[in-house]
Amino acid sequence: MDVIRHRRNAATTLVALEPRSPEREFPPDLDSIVPTPLPSGRSSGAIRIEPLSPPSRFRGLAVFSALLRFVWMRLWLRATGRMTAARDAALARALFEGLGGMWIKAGQLLSLRTDLLTDEMCKALASLQHQAAGFPPEVALRVVEEDLGVPIERVFSWFDPMPFAAASICQAHRATLLTNNRAVVVKIMRPDVSRSFARDLGLLRGVVAVFSVLGIGSRFHLVDGLRELRAVLSEETDYRFEAVNLKRMRRNLRRHKVSVPRVLSRYCGPRILVMDEIPGVLMSHYIQMRTENVAAVRRWEHENNVDPLKLGKGLMVTVLRQILEDNEFHADLHPGNIMVMADNRIALLDLGSVGRLDRRTWQLYRYTMVALATRDFERAADYTLLQQPGLGVVDHARLRSDLADALRKWELRSEFPNTSYADKSVGSMGDEITRVMARHNVPVGWGLMRVGRALSTLDASLQVLVPDGNFIEFTRAYFKDRQRRQRTLKGAMRPLRSALQDVMGLATDANVVLGSAVRFQGLRLQGMADRVQQFRLAVLRVFNRGIWTLILGTLGVMLLNRYTDYLPPAWQPSAHRLLQFVLEPLPDLDGIYWLLFLAVALFISNVLRTARKSLSATQ
Repeated sequence: MDVIRHRRNAATTLVALEPRSPEREFPPDLDSIVPTPLPSGRSSGAIRIEPLSPPSRFRGLAVFSALLRFVWMRLWLRATGRMTAARDAALARALFEGLGGMWIKAGQLLSLRTDLLTDEMCKALASLQHQAAGFPPEVALRVVEEDLGVPIERVFSWFDPMPFAAASICQAHRATLLTNNRAVVVKIMRPDVSRSFARDLGLLRGVVAVFSVLGIGSRFHLVDGLRELRAVLSEETDYRFEAVNLKRMRRNLRRHKVSVPRVLSRYCGPRILVMDEIPGVLMSHYIQMRTENVAAVRRWEHENNVDPLKLGKGLMVTVLRQILEDNEFHADLHPGNIMVMADNRIALLDLGSVGRLDRRTWQLYRYTMVALATRDFERAADYTLLQQPGLGVVDHARLRSDLADALRKWELRSEFPNTSYADKSVGSMGDEITRVMARHNVPVGWGLMRVGRALSTLDASLQVLVPDGNFIEFTRAYFKDRQRRQRTLKGAMRPLRSALQDVMGLATDANVVLGSAVRFQGLRLQGMADRVQQFRLAVLRVFNRGIWTLILGTLGVMLLNRYTDYLPPAWQPSAHRLLQFVLEPLPDLDGIYWLLFLAVALFISNVLRTARKSLSATQ
């Protein structure tokens, strides 16, 4: 079978190679979904190889001079009346690309501040690219052998010394394992990355300190942004983080039927990462060919059973599952990190940036998505505001109303005929939210920026695959898929385990906070137990038993309602009559609200039990 792999001269251009040779074996679990070759598009020059330059002794002076020129040009253009949003964005992009290295990452992170920067500026910074050259093969081989601790021929039977892709941080080589002839990709970090990034991070820390003293850029929360940048760089400059991400995401995404390269941990180190090579078609190449040769793409889609609509919806469903269920999501989903496979399957590459939310923010974000899917915009506005780090002194009622109105108008606009995808995307929704926040001088926290980055970078693929789709439709498709999965016993146990964990957390909090307070009151009343206290204990006991009766009865009805069809046929009519008798007077609520009711009931029961114990101890 022919395979598609990266061409040596560019990371985003693919060409058909000869049929697989028996010397190189690919992952057997992918055999059924490996696509046929897709013709290549425009060719580009070979990767330039340059020797590593020694660290500059005047790096700080060069950074200071570049910043000074940037400020001077902006002041000059404003003074002469020639400043425009597009020119301002071009100046910023030139600044970050000229500084290179860590500053590229800083600019990309700054592009997420759509609440503070113009649309032109955000787009320019989001598209920052460093024209990276590869480093010499002898340097790459030396790094591999140093991290492996053995000669390279002890691990690989074949190793291509020339990289097939290069970036500002690393370059990638193809190789074949000696033990089992498995085709692998070896990512090798530039030897000078950690040192140069640490040096530039120190310079940036000094700039932020000066700005903080002068009161410049306080709206950007530069200290929090610097902390986020430091976290991103610490992950991306040590491949052991990415190896862990690959393992965990591969385990999670197996349930999604999404492929992730298998990492070979015993061959990995801080500067090298060895993983399976996945033969497929990069989304970036697929998108390029849809504009250059539509007929060829249509034939390829027919041969490989690829439907752009199903592919796009499946891609969005898995991303929402990663965010809303797994709380571990690919945070950089640009088309170069997505691979199209046969039968509408996908593979995700480059797991160097994986996002996770703290538990409170994660729960609030989930509730926000539910509210949006059901068009409950007031509730969505409330949950959105609860996710922010601090509202300060603002008109909360007005802010809430403006936010709900903005979400409602965005949803209505997405239904307009002939509306572009950009107006219906999640990026457009995020822009609406951040504009309202900026108008009320409310900062948007950095914690949610990785979620925004994951969804906004995904828009580049979705606007091609599903040009008529919108985010509301995607969320509904996700919730429909979740309901289908929850009809199985295994699917039903997952949210139940999560609910029980929340209940146990509430119970622990109640013991810590309420238990000590009740015991203190018990000590004050020591020796004063009488018939009134006995009556109180009896009342508490009755209430506690009543709550447990409600809990067990609710669980029994929920299980009976879900698994009635699994009962023996003779029992089913009686079960249906019982359910009708019990459920008819009750409101028709979603299952999550019943789980919330159970959690609250368990919490109240724990409070009553704690009170009973404390009062009993005073007798």
